[in-house]
Amino acid sequence: MKPRRPDANLRFGMMWPNSPSPNVTSRAVAERNPDILDFNSHAELARTAERVGFDFVFFADGYTNHGEDNARVGHGEPCVSAPIFAPIVMAATEHIGVVTTMHARYLSPVVLARLGANLDVLSGGRWGWNIVPGSKGSEELLFGIEGVEHDERYAVVAETLDAVRALWAADGKPIDFEGKYYHLRGVPRGPYPVQESPAIFNAGASPAGQEFIARSADYAFFAVTDDLDATKSLVDGLEARAAAAGREPYAVSAAGSIGVVVDKTSRAAKDKLDWIVEHIDMPAARGWAKGFLGGSQTYAQLFGTELDEAAKKIGLAAGSRVLVGTAEEIAEQIIEIHRYTGLRGYMMLNMLWDPKEVAMLEGVFPVLEAAGVYEAPAKRGWSW
Repeated sequence: MKPRRPDANLRFGMMWPNSPSPNVTSRAVAERNPDILDFNSHAELARTAERVGFDFVFFADGYTNHGEDNARVGHGEPCVSAPIFAPIVMAATEHIGVVTTMHARYLSPVVLARLGANLDVLSGGRWGWNIVPGSKGSEELLFGIEGVEHDERYAVVAETLDAVRALWAADGKPIDFEGKYYHLRGVPRGPYPVQESPAIFNAGASPAGQEFIARSADYAFFAVTDDLDATKSLVDGLEARAAAAGREPYAVSAAGSIGVVVDKTSRAAKDKLDWIVEHIDMPAARGWAKGFLGGSQTYAQLFGTELDEAAKKIGLAAGSRVLVGTAEEIAEQIIEIHRYTGLRGYMMLNMLWDPKEVAMLEGVFPVLEAAGVYEAPAKRGWSW
């Protein structure tokens, strides 16, 4: 079994492009990015992300689009399936972790366990699971299932994870899992995961979500906004909950999403950001904001409920803080955020995800390594 060894160093994920322009509601941006449905686009980007120094990549996923205007501009549509496209990244790389989103309420634990085990084996123990409740009203209608009250969603998630872990631990022997939502009996087929415990991600920032993360997950995923005091509060609260749940230090971390616009000079990076902002499509931004605010208490608290104000923020990097500058300047900004908030995990949102754009982030990681806050996964021997 492949172990994980959490430590105090920073970890960096890349929000994987799952649509032409996943992080900006803009047709112009979508047209500057590669073909999202092309195998080679994903393979080349994967090799670039690993060379640059990312610890993991993260595939978001869902079953319904963000609205007609978003589909028009290539934001979230077409959307690649996380467990189908993740193996391209796995095959093109050696060290980088690969996280896939799979929904607890839409798939049986038996299907989830089998998909996860095969992805972990295929990657040589580099797979992680973003387990989400499945809470969008549009998806409930699409699947023909009834809505579930917010806190009960996390009760379903917790039991789903327990059931999946029981299936992974079967090792060719019968299981008899009896829960409130699932009753599973029989002998599941192998293979079984290579890791002792595949990394578990969740984006819950509500008390119920935080409690689930503190007890059962490895990473909490949330937006790093311009309010760094709010980020610090989330980090401190997560650490306190994890300690209260008896978790070891560093066993639970945060993956704060943060936008990046990088170039060879500060001026060029600023001009690039200005161009991106100028080409945001507001009708599409409003459509995205409606989905965020309607499906998540967390985002309603972060951005408020006034639609246009929320849309202006959410239309760019999903409302996350945006770091702008050269690679070295971005590294210094990350160090400042880390020192102020204690945040050890960063999920970078690249507005422009052409491999040549992402390659300009390569200069970030030597600065972090020199500061003693980062070590590449190839050196330490594990992805997380």
